[in-house]
Amino acid sequence: MMRPSRKFAKSKAFSLLETMVALLVTVICLSLLSSCLKLFSLFEKDRHDPNELAFSYVQFAKFLKKDSRRTYIDLDNSNPMKIEFVKEGKEADGKKAEDVKYVLEADKKSNNLRVRKAGTDGGNMTLLPVWAASFAAKDGLMEVHINEHGKRSILYFKVDKAPEKEKEAEQKKKEQTEPAKGERPADQRAASGHDDTAD
Repeated sequence: MMRPSRKFAKSKAFSLLETMVALLVTVICLSLLSSCLKLFSLFEKDRHDPNELAFSYVQFAKFLKKDSRRTYIDLDNSNPMKIEFVKEGKEADGKKAEDVKYVLEADKKSNNLRVRKAGTDGGNMTLLPVWAASFAAKDGLMEVHINEHGKRSILYFKVDKAPEKEKEAEQKKKEQTEPAKGERPADQRAASGHDDTAD
């Protein structure tokens, strides 16, 4: 029988050693890659991009104006925990569409700022992941105070005045410009007073 030469045995052992080193290098590279991917995923989770805040602002501002004749705040049902607002439907084919009431609030379960349809039958639209949010409502203005990772932001949304308030403002304006019954306008009173002094 022929015995294998020493040269052949050496080259076989060398290729086995080479394979082991290649496998070791591959395992090290894969572990480094997986740890880098974990690090990037954690960084993306913790990072709150300011563009996300701007995008949410634009998205909600468009929602307030879309498919409605006017949008106003329901001041009686709004509080620091939520803002309720009404979107008056546009007229289509001579018929006025229904008014729809919505709620802007912070969802405590998922820590999201969201808009939902008032009542039990409506869905919701998530705007932004936040730690906490509080709200302030004035007639014609919504304020959303957002707390996020070490930062605070305030978003302002301008809406229409409530119909009753608008009517009251118009009435006050009319009362100020129109003279009371039996009274002459101020410019006529001034002219007649000037004529009396001239006599």
